[in-house]
Amino acid sequence: MGAHNGNLLQSAARRRALLLTLALLTACYTWSSVRRLADLTQVEPELPAGAAAGGLLQRAEANIASHLHGAATFRGTVTGGAAGGAGAQQQQQPIVLKQQQQQEGAAGGSAGGGGTSAGGAAAGSKARPAVDPSKCNMKKNTDYWGDALVWGNNHKVDSAGECCAACLAYKPKSKDDTECNVWVYCEDPKLCGVHHRECWLKHLAHPSAVAPAKQGPDVGWTTGLMADVQEQATSDEPVGGPERKFHVVITAAGSAVHWQSRVAYYWYKKIQKQCEERGNCQMGGFTRLLHTGQPDDLMKEIPTWVAQPLPPEHPDHGYIVLNRPYALLQWVKAVTIPEKYVLMSEPDHLWLKPMPNLMKGENPAAFPFFYIEPAKKEYRSIVETFLGPLTTKEAEQIAPIGNAPTMMSWEDMKRVMPHFFNLSIAVHNDAAASKEWGWVQEMYAFTLACYKAGVRNIGLHLKMMSQPPWDEKLEPYYILHYTYGMDYTLAGEFTPGKYGEWRFDKRSYASKPPPRSLGEPPPGMKNELVRHLIHAINEATSKIPGWDDYERTGVATQLWDGVV
Repeated sequence: MGAHNGNLLQSAARRRALLLTLALLTACYTWSSVRRLADLTQVEPELPAGAAAGGLLQRAEANIASHLHGAATFRGTVTGGAAGGAGAQQQQQPIVLKQQQQQEGAAGGSAGGGGTSAGGAAAGSKARPAVDPSKCNMKKNTDYWGDALVWGNNHKVDSAGECCAACLAYKPKSKDDTECNVWVYCEDPKLCGVHHRECWLKHLAHPSAVAPAKQGPDVGWTTGLMADVQEQATSDEPVGGPERKFHVVITAAGSAVHWQSRVAYYWYKKIQKQCEERGNCQMGGFTRLLHTGQPDDLMKEIPTWVAQPLPPEHPDHGYIVLNRPYALLQWVKAVTIPEKYVLMSEPDHLWLKPMPNLMKGENPAAFPFFYIEPAKKEYRSIVETFLGPLTTKEAEQIAPIGNAPTMMSWEDMKRVMPHFFNLSIAVHNDAAASKEWGWVQEMYAFTLACYKAGVRNIGLHLKMMSQPPWDEKLEPYYILHYTYGMDYTLAGEFTPGKYGEWRFDKRSYASKPPPRSLGEPPPGMKNELVRHLIHAINEATSKIPGWDDYERTGVATQLWDGVV
């Protein structure tokens, strides 16, 4: 049912692999004896089969999702049906939509149900008003996810324009219910098969934060995103001049990110040089924010500011990420920087090409994470614990972001960081919030802090960051985030959820740095980002002196001079 049923069977393996990693993180986080992030992700066993796998997936889904912007498929399908297309398919209802159907009586309702939407347009109505095509923003051969307002299996119309008109005419049950801002229509009879003429009416809190579920000539669906939900424009050409320079800050502590910080700084300096040679470069200074309380062996290689870890009255309980908000708070209170803007980044962010200041005016710019869902009805009571009563529209003003990568003004940083610190502690100590948001609770704390500080209208940029192996092409991204394991057969076939004959996972190097020459990916492996990542790490380790000794000891006795 186009992003609604079993027509994305290939995403099932992706979802299992992502949720396996996330379930392990969640389980490890709740283990009281965990002390450091490096200890959390040492082992990635294969996903169990049958009912055990389903339980594991559901448990992980209830807590956290992957950092995969392209896989809005996480909202997604219960696997088991045939792949979508011209052939017959077994209907598979998305988990999220099942819950909504049961709780709200959405159109298409329970099995065998039908009739009208929950306060919306008639499911089988033939009389539709004429609609201005410019309001429909039709995307051919494209399928999108969303919370179903009207189920397409019981709502068939004769054209994409008619489906668009139904979305425009949809009336929510109450003032606090959501409107239709996404519609999908299965237009091509050959590609759609039994789903031909299905018209799904949907709602997305942040349509510009979600990539298409499926796109291409083999997709029979047409999607419409309504006129006021266009994606943020992203251009490589800087707007403005040197006054728009931004400072990059990463936070770090422990062996897992020690070598990552060195690689990140090498590539930042190299891309910055390219940026400066091109002219009108807006990439400014760089700071590693070390929240161990003590200087380390990289002080003279990477510009570093030492922050104190959390005080004893605020234990992190093994959730080391909780130290990040406190470190950023100390930094903005203690220092001044020449740039007016800051990009918060992470050690496992590898720079691909020069990035301009992506902010529109003074409004922040950030990469959206589809699993950060402060407007989700199931989370409303938790969010309101920290922000007070909210309408649905107000809740949807809370951006689906974490602190990295996020670009904002220095003045906004100073406003947001006290709230970020206070909310991170409050969320961590709140049983419901900590349970529901698990390993990404600090990300929720950040976006709640932005809202509380009055920093809103945040531009969402899917092209800001790639995340292999799920993203594959180098363009159009500025940053590569290597947070996931990458597994392939020797023939180059991707094997998500299963150890590959060739693999790279940063967790394999949590206690000591990687060797100076990582093995080349299989020749048949087509993922440009994975191949580039290996080449980039190898280049950095060949240019940073003394890497062989560093790999053996974990201590940097020879330092890079910063010259590219």
